[in-house]
Amino acid sequence: MSYLILAFFSAFLLFSAGALQRDNLTDAQTQQAGVMKYQAASTLRYMNALNSYLYYHPVADGTISDSLLESAPPAGVRHLIRQGRVFVYQPARTGLLDALATHSRQSALLGTVKARRLLDLRGTDMQITVPETIPDGYLVYLN
Repeated sequence: MSYLILAFFSAFLLFSAGALQRDNLTDAQTQQAGVMKYQAASTLRYMNALNSYLYYHPVADGTISDSLLESAPPAGVRHLIRQGRVFVYQPARTGLLDALATHSRQSALLGTVKARRLLDLRGTDMQITVPETIPDGYLVYLN
């Protein structure tokens, strides 16, 4: 009888440990999704700050000091202006493209760099050559 109780208790511990591991995995995924949502929202705020500044202070080529903007860039986000077009770019991270697409309402101005070409959310070439300073695999938001 004691072996039966011991076996039952051991099985209970094994199953409960597996449930805890699943809960931890779910918590980590939820946290990562939250971080990506925050990054996406911050990226769009930064893009809006750039647009507001450029409306009153047009720049054809170069960059703008972030200290002149009303919103600081999130970690890893940079911008470049070429021929009046603004490229806001950042390294791709798991879940970030989906978060950006959701926050921007599936914007046609959002894409991924591949072989110095910009591909939209469906993978179609947008017919835009990306400046050489933006590496392959990066996410780009255009204006």
